[in-house]
Parts: sequence; structure tokens; C-alpha cells
Amino acid sequence: MRLPVELGSVGRDAVIVGAPYDGGTSYRPGARLAPRAIRHESCLLHGVGIDRGPGVFDLIDVVDGGDIDISPFDMELAMQTATSALTRLVADNGAVLLLGGDHSLTLPAMRAAAARHGPLAVLHLDAHSDTNAPVYGGLHHHGTPFRWGLDEGVIAPGHLVQVGIRGHNPAPDSLDWVRARGGRIVRAEEVEGRDDVDALAVQVAEALAGRPLYVSVDIDVLDPAFAPGTGTPAPGGLTSREVLRLLRVVGDLDPVGFDVMEVSPPFDAGGITSLAAAEIGAELLYQYARARTTTITRSQEVPPMSTSLTTPPVVDLSASAAQLRALRDELPAVPREDLTVYLKNAVERAAQLPDQLAVELDGFRERGNQEGYLLLTGLPQDADLPTTPTSTPAPLDRRLIAGEAWLALVGGRLGLATGYQELREGTVYHDVYPSPGAHYLSSETSETLLEFHTEMAYHRLQPRFVMLACSRSDHEGKAATLVASIRNALPLMSQEAVDVLFGSPMPCNLDVAFRGGQDPSPQAQVTVLYGDREDPFLAYDRELLVPQDDTHARALHELSDALDQVTRSVKLSPGQLLIVDNYRTTHARTPFTPRWDGADRWLHRMYIRTRDLVSEDARAGDVVTFVPR
Repeated sequence: MRLPVELGSVGRDAVIVGAPYDGGTSYRPGARLAPRAIRHESCLLHGVGIDRGPGVFDLIDVVDGGDIDISPFDMELAMQTATSALTRLVADNGAVLLLGGDHSLTLPAMRAAAARHGPLAVLHLDAHSDTNAPVYGGLHHHGTPFRWGLDEGVIAPGHLVQVGIRGHNPAPDSLDWVRARGGRIVRAEEVEGRDDVDALAVQVAEALAGRPLYVSVDIDVLDPAFAPGTGTPAPGGLTSREVLRLLRVVGDLDPVGFDVMEVSPPFDAGGITSLAAAEIGAELLYQYARARTTTITRSQEVPPMSTSLTTPPVVDLSASAAQLRALRDELPAVPREDLTVYLKNAVERAAQLPDQLAVELDGFRERGNQEGYLLLTGLPQDADLPTTPTSTPAPLDRRLIAGEAWLALVGGRLGLATGYQELREGTVYHDVYPSPGAHYLSSETSETLLEFHTEMAYHRLQPRFVMLACSRSDHEGKAATLVASIRNALPLMSQEAVDVLFGSPMPCNLDVAFRGGQDPSPQAQVTVLYGDREDPFLAYDRELLVPQDDTHARALHELSDALDQVTRSVKLSPGQLLIVDNYRTTHARTPFTPRWDGADRWLHRMYIRTRDLVSEDARAGDVVTFVPR
């Protein structure tokens, strides 16, 4: 990719390394020549592509680390050499992209990543499961890496997903070994011709979330029509486009290492296999950059021609625009004129939401999801939008804005829209906009980071969901809502820290609006983790929680680090609505620069309580008073 060569790299975001070895090959040899061939074809690629958006090498620092010097004669020595070299590289740099070479060397690469990051989630794209037993007296070969990865504990239990498996593998029951150990297999015929490859990618991501991710691509996952130059070709494989689309989800997870293996140049007509491998490598580097930087999110990328569900969990409602407009037209035109009647009307109309949306909302209300949020896109917007407000609350005679309509309809399906007496003068609808001199803990701040917080974690009547609808994004597209889910963070924490946070409550200060001019010293007691120990709820505020001893401080610090590692970034744009599961997540907002020109960032916020959390006579539009935990 025309990158600088740096042997013995230290301090780089990513290092590309060749593994010129094919001593574990069982059929066609030649994979030892692959690193040279892939590099040759990669000269066309330099990190920028119309399918990707920003240049990869403008976002992360990448070098070519040369090749590992591997013995071609001694298999065990080759494995030891590769493990040692890769462990050193991974320890000294952010991540390694390994260019094979045969697939036996994926085991050293996974060992190196696990030595730094702990047991891995593994996404394995291949025609073969490579979980076979040793044969012909050899402990290792290119059909064994994932067997040993599972047996050695390098792969976390239940966190192996294999995609593209097919053919003679080597027997009909050979996949039972994988499944018996919690591995998930997506056969090639389950991908073939799917219009919803992106939806499949979402399912794969959900299965892999919560652990550092290693991605291994055996080039024979591709059909021989797209990759003839490989050691063990298998007809009936995936297309290049399908593989690249599946890999788009990697940036939504926590990738820590990659490989592209089993290219055999002697069998590669026209270099098309090596070119495919180079393109896959470029995509993996881009996904690593996307996962590691806050300057790029899916909203900045060039959207695909078809409906995209590549950033889980997303519901694209573009196809339902006409139905949604019709529902909006049935709502009262001036919602604040009689908010009770307006919200009652919205609850009734919520029963008529598009089936796709209704199913997603009902499931999210009942079970939540791994990421702790739901993003609705493709919602119809206003042709003429008022200027961004500069004061609150909104005038009673302000006419209905599209974002407010979607909050009412979606909220009506989820539960009961609720106002809080001490917050925004007890209003149910909140305009969220930058305000000069706003308190650093207020949503009206802009140029400072609004730190991670569970909304009203100190309030006994805490909302179940926080909803944000976007009428305007900020001028430079910088502001991002960050969401971190306890379902993703929990596997990264020690049992000791979990036990501490499930134990005694921790003192918690109150947000500015709920202090009532009182002393800001701790006025609530919050249990940070509570409920089901296997699937807990979270009450976390980075600014307001006050640990009382070193034990609490260490546990809280461990939780904070885990949440940082699993943070997802959502940049809201007009026509999008974000629903945050306020019982399983903490959220934040990155800084942005307002211009005070009437067109600054403008969101609409609504809080939702669900029926299981309120009294029988509660209704949409209720305003509740503060009850400290």
C-alpha cells in the first residue's frame, strides 16, 4: 500500500507483517509466496476509497513491518518463532495485520493478541472450520488453528463465529465438535444471494460483542471464481462483495488483530486472488481505524445503495415514510396547546406504526439488546424548520415539529412520556441546543465533553428510556452521542469488582437541576450494579458518584475502563432518532463548536417510563417530583 517499511516496529497503531510459510499445507503449496504477491497488488490501494470515506492512513499510523523469518523445515520451530515474533509486535504496537502464509500461523497470531488483551472473540471467514484433529503425526497444520485456540483458552467460550463453511469439511459431522464448544457456524449457503447480508453482519456482531475481536480471513471463503489462487479451493463460496460487506461490522466491535491467509500465487490467474486479499486487508485496517477513532462514524461514510444495517442496531424506515407522514398528520398541530390530549392521541396512533418498527420497539422494550440503544433512520423531516431555539421551554403555540412527532409516536409504543418537575420547568418535551455559559454537567453545554452518565441514576423514578430526535446536527458534524452498554462491559471486569459494585450503595451527588440550591455534597445512595447478576442493570455517573474507600474506587475505575473499551459512537443527523436503554447503559456527548447563527445543533428529548415501573393510574404526560435513591 506504499507504506514505509519499518522492521521491529514500536509505537505504531497497526503493523502489516508477512508470514512466508506453507509447511502446514495439505494440498496445493505456494502460500509462502503470498506476502510478496499481496504487497505487489496492494500498490493500487492507499487507504482512501469511495466506499469508505476518510483516508485510513490519515486516521491511524500504519507501517509495513516486513516478514517473519520462519523455518521452512521444522513445523514446531516455525510455530514457536511466529508466536514469539508476533507477541513482541503486538505488545509494542496497537494491532497486527498478518499476511499469510498458510492458516496454521493464525494460532500464533491469536496467542499474541490474547497475551495482551485476554481471551478473544474470533470472526473466522473460511470454507473450512479448521478445527480438525492432528493427522500424519503432526500436531499443527492449516486445519487445526481454531481447535487449539479453543482448547488453549485463547478463544473465549461461546465467542467463535465461522462464516462461509462448506464442502468436504472433512466429514458431515465434523462441525459438531465446534458447536459442542459454543461455536456458531454460518454455512456458505446461508449467505448465498442474501439481500440482507448487512442484517447477517448485525447478528454476527451481536454474537461477538463484549470481547476483544480477532478476525481471520482464509481467502478460500471466496468462491474460486473470485479467488482461484488458494491451496484448498471449494466451489460454492462467497463473492468478494459479500465478504467486504460482512467485514463492515468489525469497526462496531473491539478489533485487536487480523489476518488474511492461504493465498497461493502459483495458482492465481491474473493476480485476482492477491488483489482480493489486499482489498480485504485494506478493509480490515479501515475498520480498525473506525473502531479506534472518534472522528469517524458510519454517518460519515458514503451510504450503500441499499438499506444498510451495518451499524447495529439500526432500523431504516425510509420505505415507510408515507405511512409515517400519514400518522403524523393525524396528530394535533400544536402539541403544547393541550399536551394530555396530544399524547393520548399519539399513544393511539402508535398502535399503527409500521410493522418493522413495531416489532423492533416491542423487542427493545422487553429485552433490550447488546449495544443498549436503537437508532431509527430515514424518518421524514420538515421542509421548513424554525431557527434553533435559544431559550427554554418552547412557546405553547409552537407548531408540531417532525422530531417531536416521532418522539411521541415511538414513545407511545415504548411506554409513558414523563416530565420531571425540577427539570426544564417540568416540561415533557425538551429542546436540546447549545447555550452560552451552560454548566458543564448540562445538556446545553457544547464545547466541553458531557461525561458518561446514566440519566437520573440518583432518582427513584429514573426514566427507562432516553430518546433524542435530531432536527439539526452541528455545523462541522463533530458532536457524537457515546453509548456504553453494561452487557458489553461486564465480561471485561473481574468478579471481585462486580461483587463490590453489586454490594453496598455508593454516595452520589445530584445533577444541578435537582439540587435546589442546596449543598452539592452527596444526597443519594446509588447501587451501581443491581438486578440479575448475569444480566445486571447499571447506574453510573462518572462526575457524580463518590467512592468512599479504595475498594469502591478500584471497582469503579475498572468499570469505567471497561465502559470506555466498549463505547459506541452515534452522530445524529436530521431524520434520525436515538433510543437509549437507560437501565443498561451510560451515555455521553463529545464537544462541538456552536456558531450562534440560528442553525446550531438542535435535538428534541423525551423521557419514557414503562408500565412495569409506574402505578396503575399513571398516564403519558405525567410530571413527577424528585425522590432520591
